[in-house]
Amino acid sequence: MDIQLFRTFLAVAKLSNITKAAEQLNFTQPAITAQIRMLEEHYGITLFERIGKKLYITEAGRELTTHAKKLLTDFYDINTAMQNFSDFNAPIKLGASTTAASYFLSPALLEFQNRGVTDSVIVDICTNLPTTIKGLLDNIFDIAIVHDTISSSQIIQFSLSHEKLVWVVNRDLFDINNNYQGISHYPFINFRPGCVFRALFEEKIKEKDVHCIIEYSDAEAIKRAVLDGVGASILPYVLVEPFLTDGSLIELTNAPQLTFVMSVALHKNKVLTPAMKALLLIFAEHGNMQSGLIDYIDTKS
Repeated sequence: MDIQLFRTFLAVAKLSNITKAAEQLNFTQPAITAQIRMLEEHYGITLFERIGKKLYITEAGRELTTHAKKLLTDFYDINTAMQNFSDFNAPIKLGASTTAASYFLSPALLEFQNRGVTDSVIVDICTNLPTTIKGLLDNIFDIAIVHDTISSSQIIQFSLSHEKLVWVVNRDLFDINNNYQGISHYPFINFRPGCVFRALFEEKIKEKDVHCIIEYSDAEAIKRAVLDGVGASILPYVLVEPFLTDGSLIELTNAPQLTFVMSVALHKNKVLTPAMKALLLIFAEHGNMQSGLIDYIDTKS
């Protein structure tokens, strides 16, 4: 039964006048009369009696008033509760395949906030690409920022920006080694097998006869170890830019120049909420590559 019938009934009961109820509810007078009649026929009762020009509620009508008020309160509470679980109010779940993605995300998320989008964003930094892909396939993540090509036919991917990797060493360690620029001269701190960046330079360090002393799965941990003078390593430029600027770290230039592409990925069947579209548009604006992401967002309008 239409919940509006009970709203109409309560308005008539409160005003004791069908004309005034029609004006309040923006219905015609015959429409109000028809709605009251539908309730009466459904329950087999009389809700109002007209005596002269006045309308009087019956005993059955007074009983229905109590239940109708409770019904409308419960109906409002249900709507409010379910809106909290609505896909269009849920937080955006974002996965990132490496720590470097957080340096790209921060200015984009700040812009997201500045544009007045009230939806929240939950960010998970994953240890490797397979974990991020699984998150997309299992609907754990709505969107992912990754640094490698994904081969799954269920996932679509758009390039965002070219980023460079730099070979870096602590200044003190650099001075101790007489400013030597070759990477083979320093103890090397590597990424664990399976990490995105390791695949990019693994053959290069074999060619250079680099001596690996320790492996980490996290780029921030490697950065900390390099800053502490444990050894040299290769890291995304965005992670070490401030330390190169202030001289804490030195870039080793006698080494292969490497880059990687940062991209956004999502399941091809993902329904995009307005907030997701807004965030993806900001990603496209903050990138330095054209990849069709904006056109894709337009097709989801």
